[in-house]
Order: sequence, then structure tokens, then C-alpha cells
Amino acid sequence: MDTFLKNYWSLYMDFLDDFASLTYRGFSLVYFCHLPSYVLRNPALLKELEKEAYIKNVKKEVVYSKDIQDKFRLFTEKHRVDSIKKHGKVAITVDKLLRFPKTNIHQQFSSADTVLLTNSAPTKSPEIKQPAKRKNKARIINTTIAKTKNTKKDKPTTVRNIPLYYLGDYHINVEKQIKEVQQAARKILSQNKSHHLYQNPTFQKWLLLTLASVITYMERTHQLLKKVNISCFVVSTTHSFINRILAVVGSKQGIPTICMQHGIISSELGYIPKIATVDAVYGQFEKDWYQKLGAKPGSIEIVGHPRFDQMYNRSKVDQPNFIKRVGLNKDRKTIMIAVRGEEDLNKWRQFIQVLNNKQKCNIIIKNYPSSQPHPLTKEFTNVYTIKGFTLYDIFPHVDAVITYSSTVGLEAMLSECVVFILDKSFKGKTGYYRKLTPLLQYDPKVLAEQLSSYLTKPSYRNYAEQKRLQFLRHAYPSKKRSFDRLKQLIKRLTN
Repeated sequence: MDTFLKNYWSLYMDFLDDFASLTYRGFSLVYFCHLPSYVLRNPALLKELEKEAYIKNVKKEVVYSKDIQDKFRLFTEKHRVDSIKKHGKVAITVDKLLRFPKTNIHQQFSSADTVLLTNSAPTKSPEIKQPAKRKNKARIINTTIAKTKNTKKDKPTTVRNIPLYYLGDYHINVEKQIKEVQQAARKILSQNKSHHLYQNPTFQKWLLLTLASVITYMERTHQLLKKVNISCFVVSTTHSFINRILAVVGSKQGIPTICMQHGIISSELGYIPKIATVDAVYGQFEKDWYQKLGAKPGSIEIVGHPRFDQMYNRSKVDQPNFIKRVGLNKDRKTIMIAVRGEEDLNKWRQFIQVLNNKQKCNIIIKNYPSSQPHPLTKEFTNVYTIKGFTLYDIFPHVDAVITYSSTVGLEAMLSECVVFILDKSFKGKTGYYRKLTPLLQYDPKVLAEQLSSYLTKPSYRNYAEQKRLQFLRHAYPSKKRSFDRLKQLIKRLTN
């Protein structure tokens, strides 16, 4: 374990121990207070965590990532009952990380045994947006228009006949309980006056506000479970404190939770601790990784993800129209580069310069999370923006995909594209794409050489294709649609 991870997990362990006495409804609240959401947004603290001397600030040194997982495993097992609830509705939480295809959620799940659940108010949900004013009022889920009704409080909104519940609609009064817990938290803070983190005013504000939110949503979850007969939760991540509450509170009532995998496990920071009854993962890589952390048999299931079911659909744009709309040179080969804003801008510039010296291609840049043209499109005449096309519109029309360590690489390989990875070191790195070497390189110049060989040498093209197939056999072995596998898993847990 490197210095940063050792310090990071050690700080988290101290936090869990120091505030363990703060409870509500029999639950230790600190396990729902997602400390990483504070730490990872604090540049000064992140810099401190990279120093070897930082370990002197903690009480208990964490040597293995498994230690923090074991801590959470004891917590979740304490609140998990043996009897699983067999009859009820499947509750699918709708948020920005769920990433189910636009309309399939309504095609795949029956309105008779499914409910949708979201945290935000109707006008603020990341997945549920109000359209422009029109005569026939409608709400949109994933840009799909869904008829709604102005119902009474005891009836939910319906989206294509599937009930949609807003946790924010449950108005409860827990002001007294919140004040009591916050007062107890202040006492713990006062007992740790010399602590480098606990005495930070920003941290104290975050902690008190988070405790209030956790208690509020715990109560809202209890109200939901009284009102709606739920037999299983499907969530996008358990790093959201609300989803974590649903999973643990539900578990105490015999309701299992399935946690989808919202992206490749490139860094462990977004995927530890495991909380759900079953984590629905992409492939053997994740299954092996979680088992090394002590995941129990049956708690990891290879399901894939419904977003990747799009690989079975044909692109809506044919080659001539794609070339025309993007403005490509039809006599050149075309590659796509996936970048993350201006990160590693100089490396991508070097990559393009070396490639252009060897073979000039059409280069399409997919910029995440911005939809604005990337700066490199202004530097090179053969670099283009995606013109609003989705990844699955682009993949059939490119000769290769080059990306950083992102989920785009897996999506491209599933869509039968050969992929090259511009690698680098980062916090919590798992080495997800390591088996793609030599199609994975740290040096952008060497990577450009590899791509040039692929584009010009038939023997190298065959080699690269075999690397793709070999990688997928381990990373995404299922040939069955993910929605079908997910429904089989739900059936196994609830029947």
C-alpha cells in the first residue's frame, strides 16, 4: 500500500472509531457519513495525505485496504437479518450514476412489481427534468417523455405507469433528535482539540450538516418502507449516503440491495467499502478484486451493466452522413480520443504530433465532462469535435479508440473497437487495463508508435484484435444482455 492510501484509510478508520457513539434508531451514524466526499474535495488535506509523516497524526495505522472493508463488513452484518423478504416491489433508485439506457427501464420492468425512487424534488433531480412549458404537462426521465398526474399526497407520480416516489416528499420532524446528536458530536470535537482535522471549522460544519442529513433520510427511508412494500433495492452506488441508508436500513428489514457498477474500477477509492447484499459487477476482474477484500461467496455477481446493452444496437448514422456531419476527410483513417477536460493536455498534444508525423488521420475528440470543443481542436487541422454524437454512434465509424484509464475503453472494446490506453499513476490505482500492454503505454510518443503500427501493419492489427478479445474474456465475459442477467439476480434474491 502506498503512502497516500495508508494515510487515507487510516484517517477514515480513526473517524469511524472516534464518532462511533453517535447513534440513531440503533445505527452508528458515522458509517453513513461519507468522509471521502469531504477529503477528496480538500486539496490541502490531499496534499498532507501524500506525506509519509502524516501517519503520526492517526491513532490506528491501516496496512491493507481490506482492513477498512472488514470494518464495514462487521457493521453491515450487525444490521442484516437472515430472513429475506420474498414479496414486494423492486425499487430502482434513479440518479446521475444509474446510467440505464433511456427508455429500456420501462420496457424491461413491469409496472406491477416495480417502483422508481429518487431523492430530489421533481424539478431538481439529475435524471428527472421539467421540459419546456407546453400544453400537455409532462416530466422527462432520461429525456423520455412520461405522462404524469397531479395526484394527492398518498399517490405517487407515475412514469409510463411505473410509480415514482420522491424521498423528499416525506415531511418528518426530527429537529429534536438532530440537535441531540449534533450536541453529542460537538462534545467529541471538544475532546479532540489538538486533532488536525476535527478542529477545522469547515470539517465541523460538514460533519454537523451531514449528521442532520443522515438522520433526516433515515427517517424518510423508514416512512417509505411503511408506505411501499419493497422486496429489493437496485442502486447505482453505495458511496451516496442516501443509497447507503437504503441498503443498510433495508437489510435490517430483510430487504436485499443490488449495487450496480457505475464505471470500471480504475481506482479503489470509489468502490471501497462494499455495502450492498450483492454487487453486480462487469467481469472476473472485479469479482477477484472484491474477493481479495474478503467479499463473501454469493455477494458478487457478474451482471455487466444495461448501459452496455447498447452495443447490440446499430448506429443510427451511416458512414457517409457521419463523415459529412463531422467534416472528416473521407480518404483518411479515423480514430477517436477520449479525454478528461484539459488533464494531461501536453501528453495528448505530443501523441497527436508524433502520430501526424507518421500518418495523418482524422482525430475525433470526446471531451468529458464538458460538451465544449477541446482546445486541441483549435491547434490541429485534423482534430474534430464529436458534433453531438453519442459514443455508440461514433464507435462503428472509427478505426481505433485511444483513451485514458476510463470506462470508455471497455465500452469501445465491447463495440468491437481496438483500444489503446494512455496510462499514468493516480491515487488508488488498480491496474484495470494492465493486461492490454503494449496497447497501454505511459509515454504518449510510444503509444503513438503502437497506434501507427496498428494502422499500417496487418500482422499488428491481428495481434491487437487478439489482445482485445483476450481482455474481454476476463473483463466482460457475458454474452447475454445485462438487463436479463439483472432480472435473473433480482428473481434469485426475492423468490
